[in-house]
Amino acid sequence: MIAYLSGTLFSLKGDEAIVLCGGVGYFLRLPGPTAGALGPEGGQVSLWVHTAVKEDALDLYGFGSARQRALFQLLLEVPNVGPKLALLLMSSVPPAVLAKAVQQSDIPALTRVKGIGKKTAEALLFHLKDRALEIAAMSAEGVGVVAEAAKPPGPADDLLAALLALGYKPAQADAAAAHARERLPGAGLESLVREALNALR
Repeated sequence: MIAYLSGTLFSLKGDEAIVLCGGVGYFLRLPGPTAGALGPEGGQVSLWVHTAVKEDALDLYGFGSARQRALFQLLLEVPNVGPKLALLLMSSVPPAVLAKAVQQSDIPALTRVKGIGKKTAEALLFHLKDRALEIAAMSAEGVGVVAEAAKPPGPADDLLAALLALGYKPAQADAAAAHARERLPGAGLESLVREALNALR
């Protein structure tokens, strides 16, 4: 199973890319934000990969960060949501907006996406309703890092971004984040988000 690729961007057409690694070209489908951040053909890129194995095919999906890939895999857990629909959703709805929609059961936020009807939106919200914090944590990294030299955000940035993604004002989010880091030094992002939300209640 292919989990990560680092090589030369050989071709990029829309949301389809070929990445050349060791003389082998790997064909990948990408969400819009990842495709838009890849840069020109011939450049060096790194992508996290989801490998979908079928009876007659092996399909690769590329993402700018491990969190992007985790969000894609989370969407695939929803009944009747396949890779095509998951990519459409990720291309049309930023993770922060999705996190807020899930938290608030906001159906219109999803049905505004062409190709997602009311029943699909209801299914997404129903099956993701207990995962809002998880999605908010994923949203902290935005579109992710695909260029070799980019600097990833630190834990403090992630926590604050996750709280902002859930709709809290900067001053509220900053105070709650400081409280959570003080109460749970060294804790993971999702635990910190939960502690910060407890402080905001």
